[in-house]
Amino acid sequence: MNTPVQRPIDPSPQTPPPEAPRKGSSPLLWILLLVVLVALGWYALSERGTGDTTELPPTPVIEDPDAPPAEREPATRTSPRAESAPAQPADRDARPVAQPEIPYPPAAARSREEGSLVLLVQVDADGRPGEVTVETRSGSRDLDRAAQQAVRDWKFEPAIRGGKPVASAVRVPIDFTLDDAPR
Repeated sequence: MNTPVQRPIDPSPQTPPPEAPRKGSSPLLWILLLVVLVALGWYALSERGTGDTTELPPTPVIEDPDAPPAEREPATRTSPRAESAPAQPADRDARPVAQPEIPYPPAAARSREEGSLVLLVQVDADGRPGEVTVETRSGSRDLDRAAQQAVRDWKFEPAIRGGKPVASAVRVPIDFTLDDAPR
C-alpha cells in the first residue's frame, strides 16, 4: 500500500512571480498624436484654400436720405498717377440677359409631371451659350430636355475678369410647376 510521504514545510512564504512590464501606452502620447493630426489637417485645409481665391466686391454703402449731408474733407492730391488710372470694372460671373418663359412640354403637362433642375451652361466670351448639361435632374426626361433646348437660345452677359469678357460656366436653376402651364 501506499504510505503517505510527508514533505518538509517550506518556512518562506511563496512570493507571486514578478509582473511583466505594462505594454499599454500613456494617455499623454495619445493626446499628443491627436493634436499633431488635427494640426496637420488644419494646415492641409488652409493650404488647399489659397490656390483659387476670388475676392468679393466691396459691399455698397446705403446712405439714409433723411440724414444731414456729411461734411466732406477737401480732397488732397496724392499723386497724378492715381487720378489718371481708369477704374477697372469689377469682376463678375456670367448671367442671363433675359429669362424668357420656358414652354411646358405637352407630354409632361398631360402626365402632371413637375420638377426642378439645375443646368450647367458654358457661356463664351460673347455671351452665347455653348454646351448645356443637366447638373441636377428633375426626374422627368421631357422637362430636362425642354429646359436644355430653351436655355440654348438664351443670351447671356459674359463673365468679366480683369475688365475683359471671358468664357465661363453658370448654373441656371429652373422650376416646372403645373400652375404656370397652359391647360
